[in-house]
Amino acid sequence: MTMKEKLMPPLVLTLICVISSALLVFAYNLTYVDTTGVITDKLSEGLAEVYGSSEGFEMLLNDDGTVKQFEGVTSVLSYDGKTAFEITADGYSKGGLHLLIGFDESGAVCGISVLTIGETPGLGTKVQDKAYLDSFKGITSTDFQVDAITGATYSSKGMNNAVQTAAKAYSQLKEEQGNG
Repeated sequence: MTMKEKLMPPLVLTLICVISSALLVFAYNLTYVDTTGVITDKLSEGLAEVYGSSEGFEMLLNDDGTVKQFEGVTSVLSYDGKTAFEITADGYSKGGLHLLIGFDESGAVCGISVLTIGETPGLGTKVQDKAYLDSFKGITSTDFQVDAITGATYSSKGMNNAVQTAAKAYSQLKEEQGNG
């Protein structure tokens, strides 16, 4: 048996293990939903983008210690009257929009941070342009209309749906807190 014949099986098995591990890590990161109440680095970056800082924000929890959720909302973060909703919405791609939608003390959308985007590059990714995101600022209810981006209709509709979901959740949260 030659040296090559001796080394080939362990090398092939090692390569298979490395590729399998990489695929598992990728799948985990793609599908992970935080239910621990810990604010991740990605959420901190989103809060800083929307509010200028992530200092003081806490994830809202239920009485049993689980993360407070509303229909279509992954998590709710709050600090000093400011409230942000983490939402994953369908655009052209299923779950292609992972957003953090922030509300100010008056209940108006004050900013949107795109945490991750899985939309078509060059078309659907246009929804993360600052000018488009800024068109949502000031929205206070689910009854609004923001024009779709040409060539990114599904992604635009997904963004509209995400903001509507956040506005509805904001209203429900205020009702729960007795401020609605």
